[in-house]
Amino acid sequence: MFKSEMATNAHASAETNRLVLNSLGLDYQEEVQYMVIKSEFSGEEIYCALAGGEIVENDINLTPVGTGAYEALCSIPGDEVQLYALSDDDEIMAQQIPGILEQQKTGSRLCFISSNLVERQQQIMKAFSMRKGQKLAA
Repeated sequence: MFKSEMATNAHASAETNRLVLNSLGLDYQEEVQYMVIKSEFSGEEIYCALAGGEIVENDINLTPVGTGAYEALCSIPGDEVQLYALSDDDEIMAQQIPGILEQQKTGSRLCFISSNLVERQQQIMKAFSMRKGQKLAA
């Protein structure tokens, strides 16, 4: 069984939230919810962040929102965070995410990085087996 939901227990620092909100030109006072997902796969509980940005050779360049998502993932106790670049091909990504998750154990923390997360929300939701109507975060 594979199911996922937004992780409401993942938070970035107030400083990072200010940086993100300023970069977006927003004046918002509530807690910022980032794309951190709790997935259950074969009885294992795994946390995943979806971070905007790109990996070029060994350089990781995250967007401000991607930085917030990564930091929020780091706020959850668990194993060292593993980084993965998501394929730009939707069909490959649909197999990539579950394929990576099935190799993990409880306590795993994964950060999936992509330069086009916003445009691919529907495909990502399907890859994580999330309900169609579920609200997505920043």
